[in-house]
Amino acid sequence: MPGSRGRFVFDGLQAVLGGVARVDYVNAVSNDPRDAAADWGYRRRAFFVQDAWTVSPELELTAGLRYERIQQEDSPAYSDAVFAAYGVRTDANLDGADAWMPRLGLRYTGLGRTVISGGVGLFAGGEPQVWISNAFQPPVVFARLAGAGGVTPFSVPEALLRQVAAGAALPVDAIAEDFDMPADWKASVRVQREFDLPGLGRDFLGTVQYLHTSAHRSFVWRNLAHTHLAGAQPTGEAPDGRRIYADLDALGYLNLTELGNHGGGRAHVWSVAVSKSYDFGVDFSASYARQDVEAVAEGTSARGISNWRALTVADRNDPQARRSPHETTHSWKLRLGYERAIGQLNTRIDVFGRVFSGRLFTYTFDVDRGNALFGRAGAGESPFDADPLYIPAVDDPAVVYASTFDRSRFEYYVQAVPGGIHAPYSEVSGWNRIWDLRLQVELPGAAGLARWVGENRVRLVLDVENFPNLLNSKWGRFDFGPSNGQAAVVRADLVRAADVADLGVDAAPALTGDAPRMACRNRTDCAYRFNSFDAEPRAIASRSRSVYRIRLGIRFEF
Repeated sequence: MPGSRGRFVFDGLQAVLGGVARVDYVNAVSNDPRDAAADWGYRRRAFFVQDAWTVSPELELTAGLRYERIQQEDSPAYSDAVFAAYGVRTDANLDGADAWMPRLGLRYTGLGRTVISGGVGLFAGGEPQVWISNAFQPPVVFARLAGAGGVTPFSVPEALLRQVAAGAALPVDAIAEDFDMPADWKASVRVQREFDLPGLGRDFLGTVQYLHTSAHRSFVWRNLAHTHLAGAQPTGEAPDGRRIYADLDALGYLNLTELGNHGGGRAHVWSVAVSKSYDFGVDFSASYARQDVEAVAEGTSARGISNWRALTVADRNDPQARRSPHETTHSWKLRLGYERAIGQLNTRIDVFGRVFSGRLFTYTFDVDRGNALFGRAGAGESPFDADPLYIPAVDDPAVVYASTFDRSRFEYYVQAVPGGIHAPYSEVSGWNRIWDLRLQVELPGAAGLARWVGENRVRLVLDVENFPNLLNSKWGRFDFGPSNGQAAVVRADLVRAADVADLGVDAAPALTGDAPRMACRNRTDCAYRFNSFDAEPRAIASRSRSVYRIRLGIRFEF
């Protein structure tokens, strides 16, 4: 149970030394985290029928239909208090969630050395039970002690234990009443052809393939405390038009994270490949893949509230499809091998290479629990740096600059970035090149074991990962992009436009806590004040992957 051992926030070294902290504590009313553990299960029924039809000697069709249905007797706890405040039930489960999934495939061989194949169908995606499990966690109590003295992070203060024991437990996650089984539509076409190249050889094998995926029903998270609680209304409007929600933590409201469905997101993947084997021992393959992927939510955490906080979008409670951080836009793969027999024993060497575009990232605001800009979750959940940065135009009234802000350096840094709310994951770190080597040598087997295991051989395998780094320590560097795909380069706050006019940029008081949504009712009411700029590098070398590794193995085959 996160928070069942307390969350301790010390404001500086002196507070640590003095034992003064803000302590948040979450637990079941029994103060035993085992009583807050989820205990649930379900049954999945699946039926499938498929038939293949040979239309002609060259054309074969395959058609199928799969039906899946979930049966569940367990339900999350129902809360009268949540229903009264939110108007939603918390006891929705998966019972009755189902999907009819038709599939159709074809294979055509009537063009000589060319084979065309493809298919289309609906496919249910995985079973991320940990996301569903959040709703089955028994209700818990949140308690806070501000400015507590004599605190150590090794024990929860007695006052908090008493608060939780006397508190009214509430659910923190719920499944949407209309939640249904996630599924994606997929369609693909593949053309494979054998061909000859004069002077280079016969029987090359070439492949061209296209795969399209369209989200039919995928997972998404929303914080209903922002959208359904009367005390969290109204919302405000930031200078760039995005919505400003309530600071739930400042208001003392808890979160209610709803797991639901969305129909946004799609992927286009193109690939082309060629391979060839020669009689004199050389063989090779090469391929290129291009991805264009959009997604709404990635689901990078086991906790619903963390998945919601991690959404890098302009509005986390109304996320729209945008470029996916998991997209690898360009990827080349190469392999070159050579095999030669020495007597009856083979020696083989292979070189594997992958050259691909780097990790995608977003320029974002650098926020913290004291200044979340666009609203904050409750129960002490600090904001992530997931709010896309606003890139101002020249003389943009939406932004004013503090005297501490290095404007010329910032403008140089973002000179090639389009203005407005930065498009999520529209930046890319540098390309990477990975080259590995494998040497395999067959050795004579153990003659004395032949009577028990028959003919046997010993194979010596030497793998050198990132072997260019073995040749030169400056080679083989592997770069990551900014952590979590978020380059938090600007610290800013919101200020009233009237205060800037009356007091000046530096003297205008910052709007913190729940003040932004109340003061910034229209986009012209406030301005961003850019306070500091930190030019985070676009590519960061990975120490663990920018080195070579050697692995030597011996394999006994019989």
